[in-house]
Amino acid sequence: MKLSSNQRKHLEALANKLDAVVRIGKQGMEAKIISSVREAFSSQELIKIKILDTAPVEVDDVADELIDATGAQLVRKIGRVIIMYKAFTDKPAKIELPPAR
Repeated sequence: MKLSSNQRKHLEALANKLDAVVRIGKQGMEAKIISSVREAFSSQELIKIKILDTAPVEVDDVADELIDATGAQLVRKIGRVIIMYKAFTDKPAKIELPPAR
């Protein structure tokens, strides 16, 4: 399922009040980062990932790698922050998306 612009805006508004659950620092993208993101998606549908200034990685590369590894959808990249969404498959959804236009 691809997110419509209406759904992305809804998720962006919800993400405003969220803190980053994963921070990527000078170690860059490691296997433990991917496992941390997977673990975050087991309890949350919407997460923020912050890439610190010291990180030797690019935002686009990190987003692509995490999307491939987790099956999540990119909501938005804002500077060095990535907002990602992955609907629960094994339990009731916490976030109700508006209908796609």
